[in-house]
Amino acid sequence: MGDLAGLDLRRTPIAELREARGWRSAARDFWADEAAMWDRFTAQWADLDDAAWLAPLAKSDAGGPDWTLLDHVAHLAGWAEVGADYIGRARDGGGWPRDEDFAGGDFDRFNEDQRAAWVGRTPADVRAWAVEAHRGLLAVVRPLPLEMIRAEAAWGWVFMVLHGHLLDHLGTLEPWLASRAGA
Repeated sequence: MGDLAGLDLRRTPIAELREARGWRSAARDFWADEAAMWDRFTAQWADLDDAAWLAPLAKSDAGGPDWTLLDHVAHLAGWAEVGADYIGRARDGGGWPRDEDFAGGDFDRFNEDQRAAWVGRTPADVRAWAVEAHRGLLAVVRPLPLEMIRAEAAWGWVFMVLHGHLLDHLGTLEPWLASRAGA
């Protein structure tokens, strides 16, 4: 596992970024990292028609219908809203959530159940939702001191909703898009 120092978050292979150490380091510019990851994620949408947004690209981990780009982006929009809620509650003195708060700890089931929130939405609607949900999440996180964000209690939740979740999904989306480009 390498260190993040010197890596371009917009271009370094996702597998390398997922294995890299140092995300939490005080030497890292948390907000530059966030912007780079968001830019990389939203670049996946460029120049794709609605048919591409609706093409199956990954199996559901909970046995539901195959996931499409629309599902991946909507899922991340939904999690941005969930993240803004739990980070706001923790900021205001509530505790951080427990895994059990999400379908009893079955995140695959929780994620599959979220799909009801975007069934029937168009790609344009989901893109707008993702951008707005991301803005809302940033509005909650940006005022937090970096010491709080990097603290043990918060890091797993804040990093995951802003960086880690994008890394996970980019690990699926980028190879899919590369295979479409080569077809």
